[in-house]
This record gives sequence, C-alpha cells and structure tokens, in this order.
Amino acid sequence: MLMDSGYRIDALVEVNGKQVGIEVDGPHHFIGKSRSPLARTILKRRQVPLIDGIELVSVPYWKWDKLGKDEE
Repeated sequence: MLMDSGYRIDALVEVNGKQVGIEVDGPHHFIGKSRSPLARTILKRRQVPLIDGIELVSVPYWKWDKLGKDEE
C-alpha cells in the first residue's frame, strides 16, 4: 500500500479505531545475514509514523516465518 509519505507498507489495519501499518521485513531489510536493520529500514520506521500519522509495526522475516508453525 502506497502511503502519502511515498513509502509502501504491506498492510494497513484498524485496531480499536486506530490505523496501524504492518511491515513484514524480509532479509533485504537487514545487514547481510545479521538481525541489524539497514539504515533505510530504520529511517522508514521513523518517518512513516511521523509523516503518515500511523503506528507502524515491523515484523522481521524470522518471526513471520515462524507464525503458525509452533506446536501447541
């Protein structure tokens, strides 16, 4: 979804009447094979809430991939 800021996010949902952006950060958002985000990813996480006025939730790929795979 293209935001007014010019950034794209993966989804925009409403939670308790509040707009929340969801961003699933794939491996290309991180430095090499580390879990340290790239500068452009850090900047996006700062600018989207400030410019677009929404909360942004970032889910790293290693957590996203694990969703639904845990045994109960």
